[in-house]
Amino acid sequence: MSNAATHQISVSIGGKIGEWAQGIDRNGDPVIYSLTVTKSPFKTQASVERSHSLSVLINRDASENHFKTRQAVLALGERYGFSNDCNYRIVIDGSPPRGKGLGSSSIDVASALAGVREARKLKASNADLYGIMCRIERSDYLFDPEKIFAANPLEGTHSIVTRAPACTVLAWDTEPEKSINTEAVRDLDKSRTAFEAEYRDIFDMISTGEIALILRAATGSAGLNNRLLPKAGFETALQLVKDVRDIGLVAAHTGTCLGFVLPRPTDEDISARISDFFTGTLKKKPLIFRTGAASA
Repeated sequence: MSNAATHQISVSIGGKIGEWAQGIDRNGDPVIYSLTVTKSPFKTQASVERSHSLSVLINRDASENHFKTRQAVLALGERYGFSNDCNYRIVIDGSPPRGKGLGSSSIDVASALAGVREARKLKASNADLYGIMCRIERSDYLFDPEKIFAANPLEGTHSIVTRAPACTVLAWDTEPEKSINTEAVRDLDKSRTAFEAEYRDIFDMISTGEIALILRAATGSAGLNNRLLPKAGFETALQLVKDVRDIGLVAAHTGTCLGFVLPRPTDEDISARISDFFTGTLKKKPLIFRTGAASA
């Protein structure tokens, strides 16, 4: 065992609620603008401590070995020269439900990698960690939630596009009994080639940094995605966005969640319309997220 610190390390990685946009670039490569959040109802916390072997426990579920998270830690060890010294017990609590578009897999892997990085005091950048994540599976870039990134979830490349606008997202699960296997819908990348020109316009709108255009882009990307992976109640939600205006509709492009995106501070009349939708149409309480600077 190395001289690395033996005390417990705790880290927290923020999650996401779907995507501002997800499409393809001119070369047909996938591009994800994850809607990372600065506040979430899911309080994900990872602890890392020395152990006799490498183990991963997520949401106290001992029935799974969480193979991909383990593989990511081993890949980090190989990259930084401690592949024979990866004996850590990693416990992740508060990870979001699977297959909903909340970034649970990316959160698990990112928090495990960040925890081991801190425990060993590695000089590994967030870009390095993201590259490892994408070697293991298709991943979201979650490390800087106050900005919007354009990321290739397969190659692990990413770039800053603009600052995330200060918004509140009121979301819901359109199909609580259903989950989406991200690996099983990779064919959607090919299906999106028919909309390459539309995605180009959507990405350009996001790059302006103007909140009205970002919300319009999110709604447009959600609409294109609904042609490929329809969500229950999508048209009703979209009609409300058209009626209310000044808000956006965000979709989990490979999940089951939808959400209304409201700029902060929020107009009282708009808040009332959205509240009526949840109490009257959906008959459920929203999941509440926040984007942009925490102080905004």
